[in-house]
Amino acid sequence: MPQGQSPSFWKSFKPALFIGLALATLQIFSGLAAYYQSKNLLWDSKYQTAENLTKGLIVSVVDQVVTKDYGSIESRVLQTMSNAEVASVVLTDNSGKVISALKRDIGKEPHLVFDLNWIQTPDINQSTLQSRDEAYITTWAPISLGVHLGWVRLQTYNSLDTAELGSLRQQNFLLSGLSIVSGLLILGVFLWRAYFSVLKREHITEAKLDEATKRLMQSEKLASLGEMAAGVAHEINNPVGYVSSNLTTLQKYLTVYEEVLDAPATDEAAMATLKKKVNFTFIRNDVRNLVNETQEGVERVKTIIKDLKDYARTNHSSSYVPSDIHVGLKSTLNIANNQIKNRATIKLDLGNLPLVECAPAQINQVLLNLIVNAAQSIPGDREGLITIRTSSDGESVFIDVEDNGQGMSDDILQKVFDPFFTTKDQGKGTGLGLSVSQKIIQDHAGSLTVVSSVGVGSIFKLSLPITQAKSTPDKTHHLTAS
Repeated sequence: MPQGQSPSFWKSFKPALFIGLALATLQIFSGLAAYYQSKNLLWDSKYQTAENLTKGLIVSVVDQVVTKDYGSIESRVLQTMSNAEVASVVLTDNSGKVISALKRDIGKEPHLVFDLNWIQTPDINQSTLQSRDEAYITTWAPISLGVHLGWVRLQTYNSLDTAELGSLRQQNFLLSGLSIVSGLLILGVFLWRAYFSVLKREHITEAKLDEATKRLMQSEKLASLGEMAAGVAHEINNPVGYVSSNLTTLQKYLTVYEEVLDAPATDEAAMATLKKKVNFTFIRNDVRNLVNETQEGVERVKTIIKDLKDYARTNHSSSYVPSDIHVGLKSTLNIANNQIKNRATIKLDLGNLPLVECAPAQINQVLLNLIVNAAQSIPGDREGLITIRTSSDGESVFIDVEDNGQGMSDDILQKVFDPFFTTKDQGKGTGLGLSVSQKIIQDHAGSLTVVSSVGVGSIFKLSLPITQAKSTPDKTHHLTAS
C-alpha cells in the first residue's frame, strides 16, 4: 500500500474497479449477442422477402387466373423472377394441376418447365406456409378471390450472401471493439481521477463519482448501435427489394419502347402488328404502376432514414422547445418497428395534446425505452398488444404505455428503476434504460411510475408539464433501450 493511503481508500477503490471490469466483460458479450442476433435478422429478412414476393405475385395474377389469361400470368411470374434470389415459381389450380411453372438454374435466365403437370398442395384451410431445406426456402400461399382458386409455390435460394454476412460481422465486431475501447478509456480516466482525488482529499466526492458514472452510462449507447443498425437495415431491405425489382422490369420495358419508336411510323399496319407482338398496351399501363410502386418504396426508405437521423441527433437536441409529442411518438415507433412487429400489435389511443416544452430527443428516447421493453416483456406464445394512450388536463400531458406481457412481482417493482437492475439474461441488458428514463423525466419536472400484475401486464405512466422553468436539461442522459 503506498505511503499515506488509508485502508478506506482501497476499500472504496475496489467497487469502482469491479464495476469497470464487469462493464468491459458485458461489452464483449453484448457484441457477440448483437452479431448472432443480426445474423438471425438476415435469415428473417430472407423469409420476409420470400413472403412479400409471393403475396405480391398473388395480387398481380389473381385477376388473370380468373380470366385464364396465361400470357399475362407468365409475364407476372417472369417479373417476380427478375429477383435473382428466386429459384422457381409454380402456380396451380385448387386441385394441384400446374397452370404455370418457371425455374432458374444458378447463373442462368428463368425458363418454362413443361414436364411438371401436378404437385401436392397444402391443406386448403392453411394460410402462408414456409419451410427450409438444404437448397431452398419454400413459400406456399393460396390464391383466392372470394373462393379458393389455387396455390403459388415460390422457392428462393437457401444461402446468405457471403459479402453481406462478412460486412455484418465486420461492422458488429468494429462497433463492439470501439465500445470496449471507449469503455476502457473512460474507466482509465475515472480511475485516474479517483486516485488523485483521494490522494489529495482522502475521499472521492459524490459529484466526481456521479460524473464518471454518467460517462460510463453514455458509453453503453455504442453497444446497442449494432442491433439498432441491423433492425433499420432489415426495415429498409423490403422497399429496396421491390424498387430493385421494378427497375429491372422497367429496363426491359425500355427496350420494348425503343423497338417501337425505332419502327417505321408510316406503316400503320406493321406498327399495330409490332405493338401487339410485344404486348405494348399492357406494358404502357404497367409502367405507371411500376413507377408509383417505386416512388412509394423510395419514400418509405426516406422516412426511415429521416427518423434515424432525428434519433441520432440526441446529443445535439438538449434545449427545451415547444414540441409535438405525437410526432415524436410516431417517429419512435418507426425506428422500433423491427423490434416490435413480430412480438406485438400497437394500438394508439391519442388525445388532443398541446405543444409541450421539452427536449424532444430525450423524450423520444424515453418512449423508445418503454415501448421496446414492453415488446420484450411479451412471451413468444402470446398475441402481444401494446396500447399507448395520451391525454392532457391543460397543465400537464399524460402518456401511458400498457402491455399484456408477463407483468412484474412486487419485489421487482421495488427495484425496477434502480441502476443496473435487469431481469434479462446476461448480455441482453445493462439495467440502465429505466433508471435513465426516470432521470430524464425528473429533469423535465415530470414523473414516471409503473403498475403491474403478474401474468396480466404492466402500465408505465408518464406525465410532463406543458411549460418548463427557464433551464436546460441534463445533456448526459442518453441511452437506448436496454
